[in-house]
Amino acid sequence: MARIVACVNKKMLLVTTFLRYTRAMDAKPDKYHHGNLKSALLKAAFKLVEKAGVERFTLREVARKAGVSHNAPYRHFPSKESLLATLATESFRQLHHTLRATIDESAEPATRLRSAAIVYLRFALKNPSRFNLMFHSTFDREAHPDYVAAYTGLLALLAELIEQHRDLATPTETAGELVWASIHGIAELGLAGRLRHGSQPELEWLADAATSALVAGMRQGVPVEDACVGPDFLSPGGTR
Repeated sequence: MARIVACVNKKMLLVTTFLRYTRAMDAKPDKYHHGNLKSALLKAAFKLVEKAGVERFTLREVARKAGVSHNAPYRHFPSKESLLATLATESFRQLHHTLRATIDESAEPATRLRSAAIVYLRFALKNPSRFNLMFHSTFDREAHPDYVAAYTGLLALLAELIEQHRDLATPTETAGELVWASIHGIAELGLAGRLRHGSQPELEWLADAATSALVAGMRQGVPVEDACVGPDFLSPGGTR
């Protein structure tokens, strides 16, 4: 009888210990109440993206990294796509904030634009995984209004910088896209190691030179339609 009682007590102790453990695990996310959970998840997700890339991380791994239960991320992010969209949005906001802080240090239009180009390049080189996430993720962008707002906000900042050059003959939108495409291309090619002179100082010099050359060219008064080759060049048998 004594053995039976001892065995029952032992089993009850094991059950009690197990229940206490599971309750503690379930209660673990409580320390992230009042908005801290989302912040912790984003921080963990950014670290995972930087370490393993966009394609290889999961919500379960994000939860593990953040130290919460595997169901906790779903309180804020119903899917991996939702989390990726938020990461991209936050990255655009961070870039926007950094650009704004830099260009506000000068009132001279050329200096502001050239400084913005360098900051954009540095952001890409310092945060290659985030940069890839911002522009190459496959989530449905239109389904995430915050992402669209952050993206268009960056375009508006670029337009502001271009509009300050009042002597350009090229329309603001076209001029902005020319400058952006150039600096973004330098960043992408630099990250891919495709440029012969690919050190950061060399890439920064190239970005500065490209910005200055483009602005100078757009000041010459050459109509954009005459400066472009045109559709015929792209078609078979084009003569231009």
